[in-house]
Amino acid sequence: PSRDVRFDDTSDPSVLTAAGLGIVSGNGKGSFLPDNGITRQEAAVMVARAAGLCGMDTTMDNATTRDVLAQFGDYVTSAEWARFGLAFCYREDILDQSDMNIRPKEAILRCEIAQMIANMLDTAKLL
Repeated sequence: PSRDVRFDDTSDPSVLTAAGLGIVSGNGKGSFLPDNGITRQEAAVMVARAAGLCGMDTTMDNATTRDVLAQFGDYVTSAEWARFGLAFCYREDILDQSDMNIRPKEAILRCEIAQMIANMLDTAKLL
C-alpha cells in the first residue's frame, strides 16, 4: 500500500497497474510521488522491467553490468539499484551509447521516455 496513491485519483490506476506488474515499486518509503518527475536512472529501471514483461531476456550479471557502464565517465554517480536497468538499456540500444555520460540523476523528458519505450518495443519486435 502507498501513502500517496489513491484509486480515486486520475493517475492512480496507471500507477497501481504498473506497480502490480512490477514495473514500479515506489521510493522505498511507502510512496510513489506520482506528481514528481523521474530521473534517467529511474526511467531505465522501469523500461528494463517492462522489457522483461515483453519477453526480452533481461538477465545480466554484475560483471557484464559493470563492463557495459564502464564506458561512461559518470556511471559511478548512478545508484547501485539502478545500474542493472541502465546497463540493460545501453546493451539493448534502448539508450544511445554515443552519449559520453549517463547523467543518471538528471530529470528525464517525456519525449526521451517515449523514445526509450519505442526502442524497447522495436527490439522486442512488438512494433
